[in-house]
Amino acid sequence: MSLYLITQWCFFGFGVYNLIYLLCKHVPFLKKKTNLLAIDKAATTTLIIAGIIYTLVFIKDWVLIFIHSESEENQHLFSRLKGPYGFSLYAQQLSYIICSLLFILKFVQTKSIIRFILGCILMLNFERVVIIITSLHRDYLPSSWTMHQPLFGAFFLDWFIKFFIFCSFTTVLYFLQKTKK
Repeated sequence: MSLYLITQWCFFGFGVYNLIYLLCKHVPFLKKKTNLLAIDKAATTTLIIAGIIYTLVFIKDWVLIFIHSESEENQHLFSRLKGPYGFSLYAQQLSYIICSLLFILKFVQTKSIIRFILGCILMLNFERVVIIITSLHRDYLPSSWTMHQPLFGAFFLDWFIKFFIFCSFTTVLYFLQKTKK
């Protein structure tokens, strides 16, 4: 299990948490029952830490790629970067980095519409977007318009596992912040 994978799960988990948080924030009955500010502070701290870790690993990987740029694999990577779907190689990573680090700003944390948009971007999978764009291209006419979809229960289990991992990190940070006070 790599740091990339764990931080990506945290980003997705924050996106799910963000939807739940916005629901609790705007429903008066739920707002009274929970300590939203303390939980949200821990959740955004978890997201920011995951964003910083992801940024450092991303920079390290690209530095290593440029150091060893003479290899055939790296030449292939550079030619893919210049291709029509080159954005797919770095757009996902840059969206993770930018969206997670925008939560350092207080107005991003407080504005519901900005939170909703950034949370949805963190949940977005660019690989599927590229598959859909490619399948709609005129030169590519598939024999079947269905993509491989896991079972309906597996879909929710995947979401739950990623959300649980994010919540476990958030819980640790919540209690660390609580003991500091």
